[in-house]
Amino acid sequence: MKKKYLLLIVAFVAFGFSIKAQSFNGGVLGGVSGTQISGDDLSGFNKGGLYIGAFVNRYFGDKSSLQMELDFIQKGSRKNPNAKKNDYSTYLLRLNYIEIPVSYKYDFSAKGTLEGGLSLGVLVNSYEEANETTTVSGGEFNRTDFSFHVGGYYTIVENLRINVRYSSSILPVRDHSSGATDRLNAGQYNSVLSFILFYGF
Repeated sequence: MKKKYLLLIVAFVAFGFSIKAQSFNGGVLGGVSGTQISGDDLSGFNKGGLYIGAFVNRYFGDKSSLQMELDFIQKGSRKNPNAKKNDYSTYLLRLNYIEIPVSYKYDFSAKGTLEGGLSLGVLVNSYEEANETTTVSGGEFNRTDFSFHVGGYYTIVENLRINVRYSSSILPVRDHSSGATDRLNAGQYNSVLSFILFYGF
């Protein structure tokens, strides 16, 4: 598994360098994410994960630009043991995705930028356990995750920006274990709060 992650990192860095030779701006990115699954009866962004990748963007106005990324992101959900809240029960869900976000960005100041867009993710692998056993009857996850995202950038120094981004699935990534649906609550959805550094070449 570690070799797979290393190959992904190398591929992302190579992608970032390759777009440097073209008429677009680009670079690499890396950060952390806090995630949860809406609809699994747990609350809080308790599952931490990596967020790494590469990006390319291009301006089509003084303040407006479009950006595309190729990212690896770890999503999922976690419940830590607690004597008062859950009688020491545990739950862990890992969902690893290759994701392509496309964003519209607007520079509202010299150092600040707002963004919004859509992402398409492909599930690489998943792992689920409850109370230290992998026998969990939660059902299979969809291979794709279609989501929206909003966020903002702040320029720290030239070519280095910090980004705070929230994203959420538009379509369920898995049905409820009961199979029940209730209007917009059609299943389980990924929710992600991420903190990312973008370095431009």
